[in-house]
Amino acid sequence: MDNIIIITVWVDDLLLFSTSIQLMDSLKRDINNMFEVTDLREPKKIVGIEIKRNHDKQNLKITQANYIETILTKYSMQDANLVGTPMDLNIKLEPGDPGEGN
Repeated sequence: MDNIIIITVWVDDLLLFSTSIQLMDSLKRDINNMFEVTDLREPKKIVGIEIKRNHDKQNLKITQANYIETILTKYSMQDANLVGTPMDLNIKLEPGDPGEGN
């Protein structure tokens, strides 16, 4: 497997991804040597996106439900008509082939 690092930046917040724990530890050390940082560990929320991870089941859930509720309340639209999701909710998504689409 290739060593991959992804660093996302939002103003003064970073969200780090890597393909291994060793690579992540090295990345954190490098960043810590250049900047004063606080490691908040595994993220629970960033930029209005809530992140829930279940290590046992190896799944990840991301949602903006609370953010959406806040926006709806701000503009007095809590009672707006719902619209169905255009995707079939019964379809089980499977991981893709990492070699595809490169």
